[in-house]
Amino acid sequence: MIDDMPLETIMLFLITDLTFCFTPGPATMVTVSHALPAGKQGGMRGALGPIAGINIGNFIWYALTAFGLIAMIQAFPTAYAVLRWLGVAYLAFLGAAMLHGASKRLVHQSAAKAASFKRGFLSGLAVHLSNPKALFFYTVIIPPFVDPMGNLWLQFGTLAGLTIFTETAGLTFYAALASRSRHLGSADKVQDAFRYVAAFVLIAVAIIMAYLNLEESGVDLAFKGVKGWME
Repeated sequence: MIDDMPLETIMLFLITDLTFCFTPGPATMVTVSHALPAGKQGGMRGALGPIAGINIGNFIWYALTAFGLIAMIQAFPTAYAVLRWLGVAYLAFLGAAMLHGASKRLVHQSAAKAASFKRGFLSGLAVHLSNPKALFFYTVIIPPFVDPMGNLWLQFGTLAGLTIFTETAGLTFYAALASRSRHLGSADKVQDAFRYVAAFVLIAVAIIMAYLNLEESGVDLAFKGVKGWME
């Protein structure tokens, strides 16, 4: 346990975030494109810029999300409780969507022109901040894992640290594959199986978080009932 953050919450978030980070999206594509060029400017060296930019983007999204959600918790606690349930529903929706969606094909990704660290950094940052799904993701996915009664800044800091770890792990994995581009076809073959595993993981996490939310609500209601009876 980290202060007020239970270990099971940390593990559930870690599993959820790893699932998202190892499912190719815009961030993966821009990283792969910078790792594909031959020579010194490609490979893992070429991927460092985008990975750094994407992680800075994560910090920016976390900061914006933290300020917004903390203000909501303090001003509209009921609205925040609703948002937590929306997060659970969104996780289940994403899992169901993965069962019916198509995987992004890495093998068809074209190489970017050999670029400096700065250009790769700006590319990664721009892609991550301009992704219209990012704000919705951070606003809806984070609340189920944050206890409004706990140390909010510590919880957001812990989740941000976990996201940097999972994001870096996922992007480094695909950058390593891209630096040996002949393996991208093999990665695509594995993606279909991974997509089904990821879908069931997200649905399972949604069910567990729903149970924890119900349990927390039940305890809270019982406590308020006993307190009211005593008064």
